[in-house]
Amino acid sequence: MRKVRCYRMSQNIEYFVRGYTGSGEVNYIESNIEAIKDVYILKTANEKTAELFLKELIKLIDDETIVEVIKHPDYKQALDGIILRERSMAILTTPFIKYVSSHTHLIDLTKYTMLPVRFIEQNRKLIIDQAMNYISTSLEIYEKIREINKASMNFEIADEIMNDFIRKEIKAFPALDKEATVYERMFGTNIPERIVECVDNLITPIKNRVYLKGAPGSGKSYFLKQIMNVVVDKGYDVEVYRCSFDSSSIDMIIIREMNYCIFDSSSPHEYDPSKDTDYIVDFLNVLNENSDNVDEIKELSEEYTEKLNSGITHLSKLEEFEGSIKNSKIEFTRQEVETVLKDYKIKL
Repeated sequence: MRKVRCYRMSQNIEYFVRGYTGSGEVNYIESNIEAIKDVYILKTANEKTAELFLKELIKLIDDETIVEVIKHPDYKQALDGIILRERSMAILTTPFIKYVSSHTHLIDLTKYTMLPVRFIEQNRKLIIDQAMNYISTSLEIYEKIREINKASMNFEIADEIMNDFIRKEIKAFPALDKEATVYERMFGTNIPERIVECVDNLITPIKNRVYLKGAPGSGKSYFLKQIMNVVVDKGYDVEVYRCSFDSSSIDMIIIREMNYCIFDSSSPHEYDPSKDTDYIVDFLNVLNENSDNVDEIKELSEEYTEKLNSGITHLSKLEEFEGSIKNSKIEFTRQEVETVLKDYKIKL
């Protein structure tokens, strides 16, 4: 399966907040806009309209402003919204309307499209539901692999690794006189025939990058949860990036106030240190060797991969809509975006 990584834009933080996991469709927008004063929803008939509007809008924002760019889970180039946290403003697409408060402002962009909303949504839901059946089954199989590994796990070594990390890396940071905020996000998403993630964009500016290595069920997600609890108790904000396959599992946390990023860099999203300040926390020795389970794990791994690939491949039918959308008569000029902002009294 080919992996596609998001492009990097200066002063932008790119991430996903919704996606299709083995536990169902998830949406984490609420924790990201909880403190945002002005929330705008783009009323559009398709993703292309929102994508063109948001990309032109980003060009109008000055280079000194950090833009949080929310990526769309269906199409590689599409966007789900932007957040200007310093200005307490968010501009989001219609999938988020049921997650925001009643004082949300609506921006009507439907006159810029010729595609009916009902056609897009009804067919999209059918495709996603069918794909989710495969992905859900693959997660059930993956859980069996984790349980086998957990049975041979040396918890004493795992606890020693965690406590040693907290003592050496976290304990020295003073407690902050504030309540921490936890932002729930997605580590990546599954789009037709690809795994997409924004890891490069997220970790590039971080000084202290910790790479976790280990097999499924070796305690990496538990390690991340415990580190998160410790730093939250100290008052530090944490960005939590959940697994795009299993939303109950954490793949990465970023603590910007500590300049720390800790993430699972094992398969299927393998990364290796590239800076002098990077280092590895190794969970490879946490599992006791058991040759009796090798064949069973191999068989389960093949079965799980087959089901997951079937689900992701099924999502390729969404590309039919993307093609129709691309061929529709939709465009946004800088002047038109400025006119929309003026009509709705939005000041960037």
